[in-house]
Amino acid sequence: MHVCLLSDGYPPWERGGAQKVAAQLARGYAERGHRTSVVTTVDSTVDVGRATIDGVDVYRIYSPRWPALLPYLSVFNPFVVPQCGRLFDLLDPDAVHAQNVHRLSNRSLRLAAERGIPVVKTYHDAGTVSYGELTDFVERHPAEGKRPIPTDWYRVNPRRQFRGQGVRYFPLRNRLNRRHLDRDVSVGVAVSDELRRALEANGVACHETIHNGVDASEATADGTAFRREHDLDGTRFVLFGGRTGYNKGGHHLARAFAGAADAVDAPVRLVVTGDRDYVSEMRDASGERGDDIVTTGWLPRSELRAALSAATVVATPSVFLDPFPTTNLEAFAAGTPVVTTWFGGAKELVNHGEDGIVVNPRDVDALSAALRRFLADPERASAYGAAGRRKVEREFTVEGTVDDYLDVLRRAIG
Repeated sequence: MHVCLLSDGYPPWERGGAQKVAAQLARGYAERGHRTSVVTTVDSTVDVGRATIDGVDVYRIYSPRWPALLPYLSVFNPFVVPQCGRLFDLLDPDAVHAQNVHRLSNRSLRLAAERGIPVVKTYHDAGTVSYGELTDFVERHPAEGKRPIPTDWYRVNPRRQFRGQGVRYFPLRNRLNRRHLDRDVSVGVAVSDELRRALEANGVACHETIHNGVDASEATADGTAFRREHDLDGTRFVLFGGRTGYNKGGHHLARAFAGAADAVDAPVRLVVTGDRDYVSEMRDASGERGDDIVTTGWLPRSELRAALSAATVVATPSVFLDPFPTTNLEAFAAGTPVVTTWFGGAKELVNHGEDGIVVNPRDVDALSAALRRFLADPERASAYGAAGRRKVEREFTVEGTVDDYLDVLRRAIG
């Protein structure tokens, strides 16, 4: 079988969770003996071309990154559509497996369908119906509560989108996206049940859920050098990784960290790995504890594994529908517990009180208490982390995810 994956980004040109998953699947298909191609975008003409990475042929085509035009480009991107058509003709795959195609555009799915190529679409986020992260429902949820979220709360409000986006608002965007998806996708797959509910609430047909997996055998690393490099010897620390920002929970985490640090009788730090765009706001929110926030910038994979292994606890306190945070998978694989968000699919991985703690991050006191529970008791943190590692080794493996998708692809072709 020849599978062509579509992904807006692909390592090493992208660091996001969806791009990592795309690379895992591509390698998995190739290792099973299937011919595997990837079509992806880059924002520099210098990087355009073809490369072979881990037995996968990667075709890189140019697309500008103009945030103001992304709502339009996600429907039809004139920079990439002609090249996608030519690549489909050249490669003639048996199936297309589309990941995030916000820049490749949903029109690329139409090109595959016109050529009789079945399309499997994996939804990694709610971007098909939401401009950016889906947050509206969070504001309706009681800050102190964790009751189930009614499905209709996920429905986007066009008037609110217009007020929030201004000139970026494209009134036909969601309708055209649904048209492409309804007509051209053979099987739609969400990475979590909660994301699937949100998509279906907005008229996007999503047929099943396949959770992402992780290779636990590659995850553990010695954190000694990481601790020494960042002056963390003798400390306990919370790790907050990837993109920073308010929606990622940076504000709430900084306030909660300050409270937890004051209550723990030991040196503690908050380590931010990834971008530094929101760090100054986090320092302000944490008050006198601002100097205890350590930044590393984006880390190579080997150093990130060391950071995850060295951390006392990993925090993913998003205040949007975070579909299925890959950071939680990587933390568990490294044997580190998580304090994670109630909003989204994290609770489909994390068992509250067994391998992590699930909180409503808008309840800063609850978030602080969860962090303090691990920072004050490293033995508890180790026990929870070990339980998390056993879980991903048993239930959330890359091999299992690859097998599930190959089954879907065969059904789509058949």
